[in-house]
Amino acid sequence: MLCCALAAPAAAQGTLLEDGRWRVSGVVDSAAPQIVTSVDGLASGAFAALRFAYADGATFHEVLVLHGDGTLEPALPGGVPGASASLGSYWDCERGLVGPLRFVAIDLPARSRKSGVLDLGGLLSNLDSLESEKLWIRIRPPKPERLRLELRYRLRATRELCIDRVRRDTEEEFHVVELAASYLGPGVNTNDLTRYVKDVRLDCDGFDCDLDKRTFCAPLSNETGYVIDKPHRLESRVLSLFHTSDAPAPTPTLELELRAPNPHNLKPQGFVTESSDPAERNVAFWADWVEVRSRYAAGRKLASFRFALEAELPRSPSCDRVQD
Repeated sequence: MLCCALAAPAAAQGTLLEDGRWRVSGVVDSAAPQIVTSVDGLASGAFAALRFAYADGATFHEVLVLHGDGTLEPALPGGVPGASASLGSYWDCERGLVGPLRFVAIDLPARSRKSGVLDLGGLLSNLDSLESEKLWIRIRPPKPERLRLELRYRLRATRELCIDRVRRDTEEEFHVVELAASYLGPGVNTNDLTRYVKDVRLDCDGFDCDLDKRTFCAPLSNETGYVIDKPHRLESRVLSLFHTSDAPAPTPTLELELRAPNPHNLKPQGFVTESSDPAERNVAFWADWVEVRSRYAAGRKLASFRFALEAELPRSPSCDRVQD
C-alpha cells in the first residue's frame, strides 16, 4: 500500500483552460479553503483545488495540484504523486505556529506561451499576518524525468508581528518552504533521504584552485525527532528530499533551488513524527530563514522570495558524509 494515499478528491470539476497542451480543472468542495480563480482577469469561480494536466500526444497526465490550503502536489507525467510543499509558515511569539500561506486567488492565462510555459499570477495570504499581492508561478512543460515550477513573491506584514526567536535553537522560526512526506520504514515511504551542501572549500595548488563542495545526507527513520543533528547554513542553492528507489512506488524526489533570501541565510532542518499510518505525511523538511528579524510593523516588507521546486525521478545520490 502506498504510504502517501489521500482521500479521494471531490468529483465535481470544471475545466478552466484547455489549449491542446495544458488542461486546468477546478475541484468544487465548499468545505475546503477556496481559491478565487480568474482566466485573463475574468472571474471564473472559486475552487478547493486546481488540477494541472499536460498532454503527451493525445493523453493528458496530471502533474500538479494547487490546493486552497496552500499545498502544492507535484508529480511526473504518468507518475505517482508523493511529497508535497507549502510556503511561509512561522512561529509567532504569542500565537504559536502560523501558516502556511494559502492560495487565496489565482489568475490563469487563456493559453500557454508558444514554448508551452504556463505563467500564473495570484494572491498569497495566511489570513492572519502575512500577504503577497504579486504571486508569480511559472510551470515549465514537464519532461518524463522532471517537472519544474518557479515561484516569486514579496511578503509584507498585515499586522504587527513577532517572530519567536527561541525557535532559532531548532531552526524553526520561519520556514520559507516546507516539504511534507511519509516515512514508515524502508518498505513504506514516499521519500527516504535528505541532502544539502554544508561546506565549500577551495583546493588550490601552485597554479589554480578548484571549488570542492561537501554534501551532507541524513536518512529518514520512523522515530520522533529532528532529522539533522547539527544543520549548517546552506552553501549551495539546492536542498533535496530524495526518494532513492522506485519502491514501494516510484514517487518523485523533490528538490528546492533557493535564490532569495540568500541561501547562506537559510538552514535545513526536518522533523519526523513516529507513525504507523501509511496515509499520514509524518515527515516535515524545510528551509529555515535564520536572518528573519524578530519584529515587523504592520505594512512592512519582510523580504522577496524566489525559488524553484522540482519533481524528479527517484535516484540515489552521492553523499560525502552520511549522518549515523
